Amino acid sequence: MKISERTAVRLLIIINLVAALTVVSLHVYAVNQACRKSIPKATKSLTAPSEAFPFITAAISVCVSCLAAGMALSAVAKAGFAAAAERPELKTYIMILGGLAEGIAIYGLLIAVMILGKI
Repeated sequence: MKISERTAVRLLIIINLVAALTVVSLHVYAVNQACRKSIPKATKSLTAPSEAFPFITAAISVCVSCLAAGMALSAVAKAGFAAAAERPELKTYIMILGGLAEGIAIYGLLIAVMILGKI
């Protein structure tokens, strides 16, 4: 089954939005769990998994953004090599598009740093 590039880009946008919403919701849940300080020490061990949620959300944001960046860079590379073979003057634009595709991974890493900075 072959999908068009337009459909692939739409799918990547949807995946990024779902991943961002998941990361934000997990982080909000983790912050709410961490704010509960009135728990007795006897049940303190039951809240230990809630302390791991910021780390899980940071890992999810990095993994999903790197996956999306890889998919975007794959599409840019395929089209870029085909375009550069016919018109070599397009190499600069292809490099710019590759950098924009890599920016997706950097955004995920930035979100992870922001999440871990709140711990």
